[in-house]
Amino acid sequence: MKNLIEIPELEIQHQDVVTDILSQSITGELIGMSNFASLAGVIDDVHEKMEAVEHANCERQHAEGYLALCKKYNLEPVINLNGHYWKSVRECFLKYAQKKDFIACLVIQEVMLECFAVSMYHDVGTALKNEIGEFFLTISKEEEEHIEHSIDILKEEMAKDPEAFTRKVEEIHKDCMFILAEWTASTDLKGHCGVCKGDCMKNSLPIINLSITSLRGNAMNLYMRTLNKIGLPGQKTLEWVINLPA
Repeated sequence: MKNLIEIPELEIQHQDVVTDILSQSITGELIGMSNFASLAGVIDDVHEKMEAVEHANCERQHAEGYLALCKKYNLEPVINLNGHYWKSVRECFLKYAQKKDFIACLVIQEVMLECFAVSMYHDVGTALKNEIGEFFLTISKEEEEHIEHSIDILKEEMAKDPEAFTRKVEEIHKDCMFILAEWTASTDLKGHCGVCKGDCMKNSLPIINLSITSLRGNAMNLYMRTLNKIGLPGQKTLEWVINLPA
């Protein structure tokens, strides 16, 4: 009888937290794919419509890339688009899509969600010094293009009526960023997210030298810098972020 090889507990824990991160990433990419697909349906401009379809396909390719890594390393991700936070983000996006509010959809998908993706993927990629980490860094760079795409459009919208635009973004911020803030709070304010396999992965992040506090902080900083590039007043956006659930 062959001797069984015991896998060190720390290695198992490392696999678990990486699997949870991949689960969140795959689910998030599929939500993004769905959002861009919906966005294509509310745009009248033909070129922007094609751009949205292209971005939806880009998100699909990202999800497939993460899935391929899971298969290669024998990891079993949880893909749950009905998990509390991701479902709430999707419903928030659809609320504006149903109103054919292209600008609101752009703010949610290409500013709020992409700022979190770009920042968190970069931090995870830097922490995981392996093939998986390299892939996260690659996707982070690709997602930056979506942010840059939105900035020019939103700057033009801001110039039309700065006060009205600021009020609009503040309303969207309260709708969507509160969900993302609850998702990245130090504890799960609304219970289990429905994506992590066991307990919340936030408790396991130190295994790979990360913390939810640093991940959230870096994402919020990128979000505020992006709002600043659009032209929104920094004093107001700082107040918005300070008042988010922590």
